[in-house]
Amino acid sequence: MAYYAGVDIGGTKIAVGIGRETGDILGEGRLMTSEFTDGDKGLDAIAGEIKELCDKLGISMDSLSRIGVGSPGPLDGGKLLKTANLPTWEGVDLSAGLKLRTGRPTAVENDATAAAIGEWQFGAGKGLQHFVYVTVSTGVGSGIVVNGSRYAGIQGNAGEIGHMVMKPQGSVCRCGRRGCLETLASGTAIQQRAMERAESSPYLKTMATIEAQDVFAGAVKGDLTCQSIIREASQYLGLGLSYLVNLFNPQALILGGGVMVNQPEWLNIIIPFVAEYSMADLFQPVNIALAQLGTDSGLLGAIATAVTSQI
Repeated sequence: MAYYAGVDIGGTKIAVGIGRETGDILGEGRLMTSEFTDGDKGLDAIAGEIKELCDKLGISMDSLSRIGVGSPGPLDGGKLLKTANLPTWEGVDLSAGLKLRTGRPTAVENDATAAAIGEWQFGAGKGLQHFVYVTVSTGVGSGIVVNGSRYAGIQGNAGEIGHMVMKPQGSVCRCGRRGCLETLASGTAIQQRAMERAESSPYLKTMATIEAQDVFAGAVKGDLTCQSIIREASQYLGLGLSYLVNLFNPQALILGGGVMVNQPEWLNIIIPFVAEYSMADLFQPVNIALAQLGTDSGLLGAIATAVTSQI
């Protein structure tokens, strides 16, 4: 069996791992993104972590078939363009930079696309030819598999469902526009609505800090404000998902990300809205399911990117 390295780059931490084409993670480590003042220093540390993991496993760097990277976007191929999560990494060529430092071919995907590839290879998308993976966490994004191949667009940025404008006069999004789905249905959006409306909620107004999970808990306890916030987010997310149903006519929509992983019961509230807004004949065959890779989705997505890459 071959070995593959995976790198999941996030705004807070970077996960690095060595795995197999079976999805088994043999070793992994974590780096804190804030420790690196620019992308070149970050790539130095990532390459060093890969080498250290190889040494611990008793394998050589040359035995790595490929390195796969899941990165925030937008991307231009393997190059990171301007991104809110990694402002000091702008313009860094992740693919060329890691190949230079490790000698191993390196494939780079948008993190949501990488997670979709992970679910396709190891999780809820296994065996499917047509599906869309949607992550709902701090933001909202998606990765697309069509005809048994990942679809990423000409630059690698396809699937930016979180930045579809749903409410043109809505809140300003981190992308600079107003009313994106991300401002209406992400974990951050739910938290923001809760802070704005806390005084109307007996459950929320006693809290010093409010997280998205608190709003879900309040809704379960019967708090009307929390229930209203969750219903509104569900409605917008269902609307966004209906666009995917109508555009791609997929076998499945697979929902993952931190909010979905921690609140799996949310799926039952979202599905009726997807059904309401989708074309009935296109909705009927769609299986809407939870992702299976959980907290390892980013790293396994990066490893799956390495496994499936043709470079």
